[in-house]
Amino acid sequence: MMPTISPDLLARFSMVVSERTGLAFPRERWKDLERGLASAAGDFGFRSPEDVVEWFLSADPPPKAHEILAGHLTVGETCFFRDAKSFLALEHHIFPALIASRRPEKRLRIWSAGCCTGEEPYSLAILLQSLLPDIREWRITLLATDINHRFLRKATEGIYSEWSFRNTPAWVRQRFFARREDGRYQIGDSLRSMVTFAPMNLVDDSYPSFVTNTNAMDLILCRNVLMYFSPAHAKNVVRKLFRSLVSSGWLLVSPSEMSRELFPDFEPVELSGALCYRKIAKEAETALRESPDPLTVPPLDRRITGESDVPTIPFPKEELPPKDSDRQPQEEQGTPEEAYDHILRLYERGDSGEAMKRVRAVLSTQPDHAALLALSARILAGSGNLNEAEEQCRKAIASDKLNAAHRYFHAVILCEQGRDDDAIIALQAALYADPKFPLPSFLLGHLADRKGKRQEAEKHYRRALHLLAPYRYDELVPESEGMSAGRLREVIVSILEQRRAS
Repeated sequence: MMPTISPDLLARFSMVVSERTGLAFPRERWKDLERGLASAAGDFGFRSPEDVVEWFLSADPPPKAHEILAGHLTVGETCFFRDAKSFLALEHHIFPALIASRRPEKRLRIWSAGCCTGEEPYSLAILLQSLLPDIREWRITLLATDINHRFLRKATEGIYSEWSFRNTPAWVRQRFFARREDGRYQIGDSLRSMVTFAPMNLVDDSYPSFVTNTNAMDLILCRNVLMYFSPAHAKNVVRKLFRSLVSSGWLLVSPSEMSRELFPDFEPVELSGALCYRKIAKEAETALRESPDPLTVPPLDRRITGESDVPTIPFPKEELPPKDSDRQPQEEQGTPEEAYDHILRLYERGDSGEAMKRVRAVLSTQPDHAALLALSARILAGSGNLNEAEEQCRKAIASDKLNAAHRYFHAVILCEQGRDDDAIIALQAALYADPKFPLPSFLLGHLADRKGKRQEAEKHYRRALHLLAPYRYDELVPESEGMSAGRLREVIVSILEQRRAS
């Protein structure tokens, strides 16, 4: 029988867990908390769950210890195409509309936040491969994150038992998986290469962020995650997810997590029996309701979810910040430096439209102000407007040629455009301007990984770790949009560990 921890210790410990991970354990869930502690004790080298509690309360363990603990306190139960109604909505409505909207640039950005052992992001990859006959011509970002490093290792391996396929048509296994001698199934390379797995603490980590690639998302799935958080932490996570979406982007949560109070800034839309949330500006909402020509779903030989030829919702074109010709007269903001600080605050709180209006107003009188040009590039890129963002970045570099940050962000935009070779040149220029700047080496590692150059990638990642060494754990990395040096070190170490395991 599992030993019982004193109510006083559990009360104090549950508060620490909530503060550091966002996970809520009120008194009625203390048995679950004790079971999780018993499971975690061995990972921490303790004999009893009470020893774990006393260590956490007295020693202030590092964030990674809290993430390991969180992995034992959350349920890893999932399967491919879990929640049929959500995948009906994706297959027959959301993805066809997104594909039609994004076809000119052939670019999609999707995030599975709380991906568990990988069944959800791989299900999305299967769906996209089925819907996109020209998928090789598309630049698809399919980011999958989780706080549990054990889940991420399993997801990266891509090996699953029959139980993971309990809601899946047999042809999915036949087409995308290879049966192993032990009876389990190994996912195919074409799907594995579509998904990028990364560690993330949705409560503590900073997002949207170009460093973690969590910006300008068309679709975010955060299902069966918010239910674990306290109400305050859940609201904060939803606020950050809202900012991570482009205008008219979609958020899918589980039915048990739906709430008017939790999603006040989203437009609820019912599709195929699933309630989905859309980030939509008032102008786009009006256009949606007045649109006379809904899109139709392209026919497929083999449907995944069973429905066919279902009319879908029109997808409003992304609302971009106004051009100079549309700009309204703007009140004075003082010096350009004061204007910059004010605009940056607007952008950081999620008011990108107003921030862009104001930055254009100042640039109309100060067209060569490098910092404002760079900020405008950041705002535009965060809205998914990469071409104009790159143009503004080039202007910022021309005004301040030795600024490493401008050259680094130019590389970020080039990566998003699929121009990896140009991005490498920009990153090398950033390192030349500032050899101690950690982020260019981090991104060079990512690009080398993308090209399959594993040794080169490891060299860049280790250089980034070397450059981060002088920083304190909680010291913010320049140009990282709020990521601490300690957290970035943990991310890089996790990437290196996953690469060794794969």
